[in-house]
Amino acid sequence: MGVLVTVDLVLGVVALIAVPYHRHTAVVPVHGRVVYLAHAILGALLGLAALAVVPRARRMERVVWVGAVTGLVGVGVAAAGGMLAIVQSLRLLGMGLMLLGAVTAEAGYLMPLIDSVPQDQPPG
Repeated sequence: MGVLVTVDLVLGVVALIAVPYHRHTAVVPVHGRVVYLAHAILGALLGLAALAVVPRARRMERVVWVGAVTGLVGVGVAAAGGMLAIVQSLRLLGMGLMLLGAVTAEAGYLMPLIDSVPQDQPPG
């Protein structure tokens, strides 16, 4: 999931370059349509995957479950930002929420990996 969040974040940055910021309010912009739709579709699939991961993670270790819930919250915040970014007057707020959500989701999905890193033993 962390890799998919990273790919979607990179697509979002590419969309920032490809899609004009001051465009009119529209669900799908005219310029940069392919990148914009790729970012939106991958984001929607991430949302569905995040919903599917949480019930499975519930039966695993606590750190896995907390990571899955954190990832879901992050993806949800990013999705809310994506919806706000459609409206021209709320675009900057929406972009900020997408970034915040992506970073939160990334932290959540990497949490179990960080916890599994072996600790250094003192020599002795």
